[in-house]
Amino acid sequence: MSDIFEEAEEGLRNDRWTAIAKKSAPWVGGVLGGALILALGFWGYSSWQDAKVNKASELYVAAAEVAAKGDLVKAKAEFQKVVEAGAPAYKAMALSNLGAIAVEENKPDEALKLFDEAAKASPAPLISDVAALKAVYLIMDKAPYADVEKRLTPLIKDGRPFAPLAKEALAMAKIQKGDLQGARGDLQALGLSLDASDGLKQRAQIAVALIDSGGAKVAVESLKLPEMKGTPQLPTGAPSQMPAQ
Repeated sequence: MSDIFEEAEEGLRNDRWTAIAKKSAPWVGGVLGGALILALGFWGYSSWQDAKVNKASELYVAAAEVAAKGDLVKAKAEFQKVVEAGAPAYKAMALSNLGAIAVEENKPDEALKLFDEAAKASPAPLISDVAALKAVYLIMDKAPYADVEKRLTPLIKDGRPFAPLAKEALAMAKIQKGDLQGARGDLQALGLSLDASDGLKQRAQIAVALIDSGGAKVAVESLKLPEMKGTPQLPTGAPSQMPAQ
């Protein structure tokens, strides 16, 4: 009798697993099919992204060549094509170049808007911080200190590629608002910083000496921040290649 019950139980188990398998087959097949679709979709998206970046790269090189020849009208149109291509890094650089052209055309409000857009376009600080610094340089002489400080605070954090330049700009802003001791402390630290270039250290040390001698106005002149249309020099140890998209 026990053999009969065991055979019956085994048959029930087999029937049960067969039924489960039949019910599960469409669902499992759907999961596998979905996984395949996702894999193909990811591959397609990656290929599309690569194509977009390559296209933006070609457009940017062409726009830069036009700008180098001095044809600003045509350069604006070419850089706008790069912006519309949508690749974040190239979009940010194109917007920054459009901002520089606006500076050349004496359109500071438009330039500031473009630099701000450029700073937001790329998640890579090596690119976005350049645009953010250009925006600060543009408003340094007329914006309230609080606005300048707000813009510079993220840029002076450890690990940011242009932190020494941002600290120098903040020190200059403090001098302009009359906070000579605050500026002196910042400049003194900057003059000893391992991250700052030799030229920046020298400017900071000269500015400290001028503050100590009572020549605050001359100290401002000694800093001579980079022009908005230029690209700040990479600090020592910063990567020279463009980060991946």
